Amino acid sequence: MRAHHFVCRALVLALGLSGSAALAENVDPDNSGAQYAWSENTGWVNAEPGGNGGNGMHVSDFGLAGYMWSENTGWISLSCANTASCASGSFGVTNDGHGTLGGLAWSENVGWINFAPATGAVTVDLVSGKIGGRAWAENVGWISFTNVKTSWCQSTLSAPTGGPTMLAKRSGTDVELSQLTLGGGATWNDVVRGSLSALRSSGGDFSAATLDCAANAVTANTVIVSGTPGTVSGDGYWYLARGMNCKGSGTFDSGSPRQVGSRDAEIIASGASCP
Repeated sequence: MRAHHFVCRALVLALGLSGSAALAENVDPDNSGAQYAWSENTGWVNAEPGGNGGNGMHVSDFGLAGYMWSENTGWISLSCANTASCASGSFGVTNDGHGTLGGLAWSENVGWINFAPATGAVTVDLVSGKIGGRAWAENVGWISFTNVKTSWCQSTLSAPTGGPTMLAKRSGTDVELSQLTLGGGATWNDVVRGSLSALRSSGGDFSAATLDCAANAVTANTVIVSGTPGTVSGDGYWYLARGMNCKGSGTFDSGSPRQVGSRDAEIIASGASCP
């Protein structure tokens, strides 16, 4: 029988027993003119129209904010958060945390601009900061980003090391996970959840015991896992967290020599890991 050491950073919980202004731009960090996208139909599109520290494009881990400007088509808003209007109409350009962009920008003059079309999706190179690929606007065609660069992720040298700790308590049908840390270079955490009885019966095999991603891309030190189902007497859930940043994933492993096998590989094999 396999024996995993699952005390460190694995939280075992026996449940049956207890609108805003746009951020300052971060494109063209070298002041080399790397701020212009190109549309064959409408010409240059400036991702830094307000100059250094202005209201231009701001790339972050989970999305873009700010504006772009075209002499021929006017302002392009990269997020509804620019005007605190997301409650009435949510839209925005997304980032998966690792430089693959998606979602929609909006121009009052040319309509929606898709950053993840079927071909030519927009991406950020994690080493150079260069933005590549093409966005698609139904009314003006392709917009190429091959001449735009951002400072996002450039100060992050490597994937996180170590892993976070946390506490948990049951509240009705919810579970509160608290004291999540962001150490070892992490900028967000992922948390997976699994069955304690399945972990025991499988001899500590996380591929058989992982149920789902309990919390994805958590930046706060407290998160509520809502709608947690009850368990039979003597059973419960375990939780594991790992740090993440734009350069990669931390680990679910404990670092203990008593651990057998790789939690990371087994959780991925379960098909229930966080995206």
